[in-house]
Amino acid sequence: MSGDVKSELIIPVYLNQRAVFDLIAMLQGGISTVTRISASESQSDKDLQQYGATFGLKKAFSTLFKIDLSGGRKKTTEASSGIQKAEERVHTPASMFQSLRENLIDNGDLKIVDSEYLPEVRDFIEFSAQLRKNPIIQTMDTFVGLMEMAILFSDEPAQKPKKGKGKSREIDENKIIKKQMEQFLESLKTGDTVDIVSNELVCGFKTVITLEREFLNDPTMSDLVDGQFNVLGKVIRVIDSEDDAISLIRKTAMSAMPEKIMKEAFSSFSALATDQGFNIPTLELEIRGPVIQVLPIAIFA
Repeated sequence: MSGDVKSELIIPVYLNQRAVFDLIAMLQGGISTVTRISASESQSDKDLQQYGATFGLKKAFSTLFKIDLSGGRKKTTEASSGIQKAEERVHTPASMFQSLRENLIDNGDLKIVDSEYLPEVRDFIEFSAQLRKNPIIQTMDTFVGLMEMAILFSDEPAQKPKKGKGKSREIDENKIIKKQMEQFLESLKTGDTVDIVSNELVCGFKTVITLEREFLNDPTMSDLVDGQFNVLGKVIRVIDSEDDAISLIRKTAMSAMPEKIMKEAFSSFSALATDQGFNIPTLELEIRGPVIQVLPIAIFA
């Protein structure tokens, strides 16, 4: 990252609004939701007042503050004194995050990751990286897609008579395996959180970033895996050694299975797909150290 990071105009693709509001409130002793600016000036004998409808932020924030957006209705009255104007200045969630980021920088609480950075749990950090989806989910998506193709190309045209049960048995087995893959994939995708990972940072650590689904701009995360992004968040786990790792299936029942059995199961999937002539991406069940786990507040470009 270069230039004055405080003055950057940002476009969030992930923004944990709850964390932003909580941290701003902690730093400022509460949030002033609306700033009202009043001014009187001598003019013609008109008093113009604007009355507008408001809309609230979704969910928990609808009671926190409201934003005047509409044209509303106008009321104009004649008077002998002058005109009085009032305006309400408000923040959007993204501008609140920008204010939080500036506060963290000014207070020295935000550490910009560089080649000298040594991660510590509870650090607020910001880093730039290329991001990708959870590798195990991406691999399983590929498996399921390939099995669908295998079933499609193995299935005989309906008008042709069957030449025995061998082909039918193979198709049935493929369908069973595809169903097993889909069930495992569904177990990986359930829950309120999802992992994405980054390439190796300049400090030598990889990252596992745990997102809350409700704060994603795009539930498919297609906007998160193209290009270079900045991530601001809090470190919750640091693994320095290559002997340890962060599991990418830790939230599923599969995490209780011995690693050897897991690898054997996936090896059979890979072998089956290879037999069909498909190239399978490398299977990653974990991200080995050195790696840090981060709870992100925002991911932005």
